[in-house]
Amino acid sequence: MKIQLAVFILISFNFTTVAQIDFNNPPWEKKCEELSSQSEMNICSYESFLIADSILNTYYDSLFSYLDSQYLNELKLSSDTSDNYRKEYLKQLSVQKEFVISSKKDFNTFRKSTSKIVEYQYKGGTIQPMIVNIYARELTVNQIKVLINLMEEIMN
Repeated sequence: MKIQLAVFILISFNFTTVAQIDFNNPPWEKKCEELSSQSEMNICSYESFLIADSILNTYYDSLFSYLDSQYLNELKLSSDTSDNYRKEYLKQLSVQKEFVISSKKDFNTFRKSTSKIVEYQYKGGTIQPMIVNIYARELTVNQIKVLINLMEEIMN
């Protein structure tokens, strides 16, 4: 929970600071393989996944908030309802907000369903939770990279 709050504050304060995640030394890297028991590694890998997921959700929230603020600012400037440019731009922003919500939902569905494939491959094994958590985390990290690129495109 503290990590989510810290990431949210950083993104809210300055997008460029958070966009520069050091992917060589990422916050979700916890060195779980150095723990002594499989149970500890399973728990650690899940915590690692949760950190990455928290960061991803913060990026989605930040992107949505940015588009929403752009929409509200444009709406304030749109006193002339006959201005087709402003109407189209408002529509564009509204549709983009909807697609951010859809993208987040679709990614979560994709991650869950593809993780199930890995889960069944290791069914019954003590390493199953760790393998699934690592797989889900890697999908999440890839999506973070996608969102960083998207946000740079939209916000610049």
